[in-house]
Amino acid sequence: MSVHKDEKTGKWYYTGKYRDLAGKRHDYKKRGFRTKKEAKTAEDAFLLKIKGGQGRIKMNALIELYHQEMSNVVKKSTLDFYKMLERKHIKPYFDDKFIDTIKTIDITKWNKERALYGNNGGAYSDEYINHMYLHMSGLLTFAVNHKLLDDNPCKYGKPYKDPNKKIEEQNSVENFWEVDEYNRFIKTVENIDHKDAYETLFLTGLRIGELCALRWCDLDFKNKKLSVKGTFSPAAKTVTSPKTPVSVRTIDLPKRLNKTLEERYNRKYKLDGFTEYYYVFGDIVPTYPGTFRYRFRNDLKKTNLKYITIHGLRHSHASYLLSNPMISEGLIAERMGHSIEMLRKTYAHIYEKRRTALVEYIEEL
Repeated sequence: MSVHKDEKTGKWYYTGKYRDLAGKRHDYKKRGFRTKKEAKTAEDAFLLKIKGGQGRIKMNALIELYHQEMSNVVKKSTLDFYKMLERKHIKPYFDDKFIDTIKTIDITKWNKERALYGNNGGAYSDEYINHMYLHMSGLLTFAVNHKLLDDNPCKYGKPYKDPNKKIEEQNSVENFWEVDEYNRFIKTVENIDHKDAYETLFLTGLRIGELCALRWCDLDFKNKKLSVKGTFSPAAKTVTSPKTPVSVRTIDLPKRLNKTLEERYNRKYKLDGFTEYYYVFGDIVPTYPGTFRYRFRNDLKKTNLKYITIHGLRHSHASYLLSNPMISEGLIAERMGHSIEMLRKTYAHIYEKRRTALVEYIEEL
């Protein structure tokens, strides 16, 4: 069991021998590591794996073992996102710690520090903080399942929430506009590119990643249809397959939006090198989701409307459809790329209003 540097490539590798459960000896070797530490971490994870998970393990070795087993199980874009969280938030804090020494109080302190550290001086969103915490919990659950840890300390804590954050930013129930609020907002938007994007989000209910991934070949102006075939993954920095199988769908376009997008096409197809595979809200490459979020926040600051996030335009679309009892929830779920169960869970507040209206209607009897 040893780690060496390959003088020809400058990369590190590990090599050694072990005995299996039948007592037979085997050689092992793996190349291609950038540093001696990476090679040693990978070797520790490999040896723990062949020993059936017996023995103490550090966080860096656990992460290596996790990726060895999950690389063919988890979607690549999701795994890339996990690697980014590990690189930026988990390894700097827990890299050389034995996982059996990590307590709930350490997890809580870590999550709070990372949340307050923020991104370039600005606070991370609650969703991002939750992702950090949940992935840490996922790693430690993996360790428990492989008998590397007796219990998961994340079970006894919860993701950090900033008590000073605006209530409207925390409360997803309020993260939508009524139709008249949206109409007041869109009248104030002067930039045609911004306006086209907001109209598409509000009138289709697309996720922001789906908007980024939309190509001209996904639009059928003649039949007024839009096909969702992909989503943009910030972690992978590219377009990947949609979030779930039901996210692959075809959306019927209202005449107003079909006309807006057709006019946009007539402006864009004159660009040098244009093809049907150009992105509707980009060109040969897609625009990043963060760009749309930044634009929306700035455009919203120019009004006195209630604060919502750009994802709130999707919520607004769904809330408007759910307010009409004549439209089946099956059709709405299909349009949103949700299962009916997820639709009910996400928009529980709308269903509660419908239940109240139902009782009031019965009272009139």
